[in-house]
Amino acid sequence: MKKLLFLSLALYSFLTFGQNVVVIEYRHVESEDIAEFESKEMNYWSKVKQKGIDDGYMLASAFFRLIDAGRIDDKTMPTHAFVHVYKDFMQLVNSTKMWSNTEKILGMEQSLVSTNDISTTMRIQRYKLIDEILPLREFKYAVWNYAKPKDFNGFVNENLKLWKPYFQKKVGKNGLAGYGILARVHPQGMEQSSVLTYDHYTDLASAMQALSPMDYDQSIISKSKMSEYDPDGFRYRVLLELIQLQGSVE
Repeated sequence: MKKLLFLSLALYSFLTFGQNVVVIEYRHVESEDIAEFESKEMNYWSKVKQKGIDDGYMLASAFFRLIDAGRIDDKTMPTHAFVHVYKDFMQLVNSTKMWSNTEKILGMEQSLVSTNDISTTMRIQRYKLIDEILPLREFKYAVWNYAKPKDFNGFVNENLKLWKPYFQKKVGKNGLAGYGILARVHPQGMEQSSVLTYDHYTDLASAMQALSPMDYDQSIISKSKMSEYDPDGFRYRVLLELIQLQGSVE
């Protein structure tokens, strides 16, 4: 019972470590529609998001394109991702209000610039921030690492005590611009990852090198116990290019 209580308190402390809530929305866009989709999102819908940020409904918003989007036409795979950052769950719940006056903000009927007919929302994931390296630095590429560790607390502890300090020392070197770790809030289930870590990079070559198993830093690998905490390794790793960033989480 004492062990169970300890684990529950440890999990609670991790989930309340950070306050920010992060929502990731994946979209699939056919290759012939990508240019139109990106143009409408950057030139029109970004105005609605910026107004939402200015009015206190959201902290920040990022628009990503997955590497190879438009080159591989696989309808089961996402081509783009939106990341919306909120102060807390209350701000997330109230954020729906930012979409109530879109036509006035856009200066036209929203149907004229809608992207719903040229994109498919594939999945929406909600996370709570555990920790990240601040201040956020300028970056162009991101690597997202999805995991469902056997030992959640061990996985998070190692990220906070080993990997974050390691990345913090590396920021500004070899293209590394940032690092963070998120805990999944919803959806949860047998087939869902429970945690996501991310690295930010200033250039594509550095991001790709980070994904290469032949280029792992053995000095840090030897200190890791991830083979115990997460014996199956990352379930999924994705490389994205940042298209547009609005707002700030600082």
